[in-house]
Amino acid sequence: MYYTIVDIVVQPDYQKQGIGNRIISMILEFVDKETPIGGRSSIQLIAEKGKELFYEKIGFKLIPHEFCGSGMRKVIRK
Repeated sequence: MYYTIVDIVVQPDYQKQGIGNRIISMILEFVDKETPIGGRSSIQLIAEKGKELFYEKIGFKLIPHEFCGSGMRKVIRK
């Protein structure tokens, strides 16, 4: 199963209070609960520039790494 986190945004007045961490923790708990024994779930996201360390601290890895190629995206604007 594949999951994608698109945006986690905490209003600046409320940052540094653990809100973003709790939101991500709730998502991770849900995915863990829904992943069957012997199954595999992958959670992808694109971190806001400068926020990579936030996600690394809770177990996300930068791409590319030993298992995955580069994260990629395509945006079409009109």
